Amino acid sequence: MADGAVVDPLDELDAHVARLRQVAGELRSARGKPVLDGNQIELIEDGPTLLAAYEEMQRSCREQIRALDRGPYSAPPASQQQLELERLGDGLVYRAIYGFEVFESAEVMSVLPELRAAGELSRVLPQMPMKMVLGDDNMALVALTKRAPAESHLLIRSTGLLDGLIATFEMLWGLAVPMPELEASGDVAALRAPDRDILMLLAGGATDDMISRRLRISPRTTQRRVRALMDALGAQTRFQAGIQAARRRWI
Repeated sequence: MADGAVVDPLDELDAHVARLRQVAGELRSARGKPVLDGNQIELIEDGPTLLAAYEEMQRSCREQIRALDRGPYSAPPASQQQLELERLGDGLVYRAIYGFEVFESAEVMSVLPELRAAGELSRVLPQMPMKMVLGDDNMALVALTKRAPAESHLLIRSTGLLDGLIATFEMLWGLAVPMPELEASGDVAALRAPDRDILMLLAGGATDDMISRRLRISPRTTQRRVRALMDALGAQTRFQAGIQAARRRWI
């Protein structure tokens, strides 16, 4: 790579996912044989084992949980809410990046406002390329397929793969924008400064129709405000408008 070249974090993530899928294939073909010294990587292919590993990760962490979140879910999000609330109460930091599809998920939106009120730090990206949870700097749970919630998860302990996933999360955190304020119902609040919410939703990948419904403003008003905000920011795309607004601390 040339000096000064910009690394696209999504390209980095794609490379990590490709490597993880390769490792999963090696683990499947070597069942019953030692694959990595110290059991640094384990293959999980059933829901109960996955949930047990995730709960144990949260209970054992001392500093923070970092998550890339999207469906499908092995269990209803509400069933995991209480443990996160308990650990937030213990002082554990939770940082989560959500794909924009969470705004269309009644399950997630039913629990997210309480988690945020309890201290979860959450941001939004237009598309979430994978699902992953990091426990401190010691372990990761990574989903490798979209086809079913309990298929092909890897539990990764201290390895070069883990270091790369941690670095990629931090790059994505820098790109993501703050989650819009939510009412207890899970709806985006009708804030005093709707332009701020429009920009955050744009950065999250929202269409004009989604913005209209979430902010309860007319489609015509939405289109007019989006165009005006993009012009003010000198943005060529809607997502660029949201990112530029975040960089200028407008949101």
